[in-house]
Amino acid sequence: MRNNIVGKIIIAFVAVAFMGLSLHRISLVVQARQDQRISLEGQTVPFLEQAHLLGAANAQQKLALSVGLQLRSQQELENLLSNMYNPRSPEYYHFLTPQKFADEFSPTAQQQQQVKDYLTSQGFIVLKVSSNGLLIDASATIAQAEAAFQVKINNYSLGTNRFFANATPPIIPASLVSIISSIGGLDDSVHLHPSYHVVTPKSRRLNNRGVKYSQPHAAQQGFGPSDLIKAYDSTPLQQAGIQGTNQTVAVFEMDGYQSSDITQYLQNYQLGNPTINNVLVDGFNGSAGTGAIEDELDIEIVAAMAPKASQIVYEGPNTTQGVNDTYNQIVIDDKAQIVTTSWGECESMSGNAELQTLDTIFKQGVAEGISLFAASGDFGAYDCRDINLAVDSPANDPNVIGVGGTTLQLNGGTYSSELVWSNPNNIQRSPKGDGGGGGISSYFQQPSWQTGPGVKNQYSNGNREVPDVVADADPATGYAVYCTVIATGCNASGWTEVGGTSSAAPLWAGSTATINDYLQQQGKPRIGFANPALYALENSQQAYPPFHDVTIGNNLYYPATANYDEASGWGSPDIYNIARDLATVSSGNPTPTPGPSSTPSPS
Repeated sequence: MRNNIVGKIIIAFVAVAFMGLSLHRISLVVQARQDQRISLEGQTVPFLEQAHLLGAANAQQKLALSVGLQLRSQQELENLLSNMYNPRSPEYYHFLTPQKFADEFSPTAQQQQQVKDYLTSQGFIVLKVSSNGLLIDASATIAQAEAAFQVKINNYSLGTNRFFANATPPIIPASLVSIISSIGGLDDSVHLHPSYHVVTPKSRRLNNRGVKYSQPHAAQQGFGPSDLIKAYDSTPLQQAGIQGTNQTVAVFEMDGYQSSDITQYLQNYQLGNPTINNVLVDGFNGSAGTGAIEDELDIEIVAAMAPKASQIVYEGPNTTQGVNDTYNQIVIDDKAQIVTTSWGECESMSGNAELQTLDTIFKQGVAEGISLFAASGDFGAYDCRDINLAVDSPANDPNVIGVGGTTLQLNGGTYSSELVWSNPNNIQRSPKGDGGGGGISSYFQQPSWQTGPGVKNQYSNGNREVPDVVADADPATGYAVYCTVIATGCNASGWTEVGGTSSAAPLWAGSTATINDYLQQQGKPRIGFANPALYALENSQQAYPPFHDVTIGNNLYYPATANYDEASGWGSPDIYNIARDLATVSSGNPTPTPGPSSTPSPS
């Protein structure tokens, strides 16, 4: 009996010891998995192989890091966005507030804290976490970043460009791979560039096509508000007082501007006094620098097309952190229905991780009902300024409306014709010449709404195609801009003629503000993200032709054709027709001709 008891005790002891050993082994396995580190792909400088290694970067140099976090429930978000822009869905145009978006799709507070804890454990200083949880800004030395992410950061040169960059992708703990999507700021190889061309007397002689402008003063060259309004058929709306009331356009900028220049432009063309406010991001001081003419071009053209619309100019530093935070601030604030940006970079140079981070931010904008118009670039089908086909970011993003460029001809002050802007003879900035950007993304797939006659063509490969639409951009048929900032290329008189797709994007943004004003005066909802609505117009017969179909020319590679093409998208806007078509689509009934109204409907 005693032997049986002793045996049972021994067996129990062995069993407990075995279970303890097993639990210890499981604990070790779990710990090993937590300590396992995984490489973040798409996080190296794409053109590093062509660069010349100069040596190790200064270990004590400070880095401004932008850590992008992944969305939760991404498939549910895709489904929601699809339904939100489907007229047959009960969720149609039920836009989200920033708080609602954060509650449903942003990384959880616990996930955000995990990333913060890791960064601080590596000696980083966490500067801020965005209110939507999509971005964490941090500061660290190069030495700290090299140790934390197991990378080597070197100095390189490529042509005249000197920069630092990580030689290999960053490596992070496996437990953070499902949370972190990108780590920006490990290099300074890429800075966004604006897509404008200042027209000089020499270039005017070289590009002269006999265009006559209807300006009040001989000192001005280029199209003014009356030219653009007549050319793109906004006159009936403008005369009825439909000029963007209760609409706000956010203007994305990587530089400051001189407010007195804007005042002079508004006074010269008797455009009133629209509300224009500035939001400075990441400590940017707002001073006018070498890119100031881009700010002034954008603000003035939006005012030309929608003089009663408010504008908020978001200005940030031209760094990865500054770019991400400035776009993110726009969607966090959610004060604008429309955004225009003319700052971009070749898609392949941007890097896949940064493309994904921006796409996440733009998704929130679409969920909030924001239309973001982006210039498609000024180097035709060769956006990287070499001999390889490429498109521009962010116009390449499926959540952005890419705007290409044309050469506009007027006859008696009214629309005559357009052809795709291209100039293969101007090889000062690109070996293939200048032209309206367009082509096929190498990163983004074709969105579900991108359908219609011509969309599937001999160049299609299942990826996103740009541009979506176009407007005048040829420097030979440029825009009159008032700018006195000498450092940015403006002349002493103040009046400067400017071309480029930088002009076309704000033209579309201002036009959309006017269209929204018309729709809301008709008791219809605003457009929201415009691409689904614009493509839908071309997928069914409309009472009024919404676009000028550009069928002549090419963008240095892709030819213009009937219907959609990668050189001109659907074409340039007939603003009055788009407004009436959209109102009809919303109600199924013909809409009346607008009459003067002193009491616009509130948005």
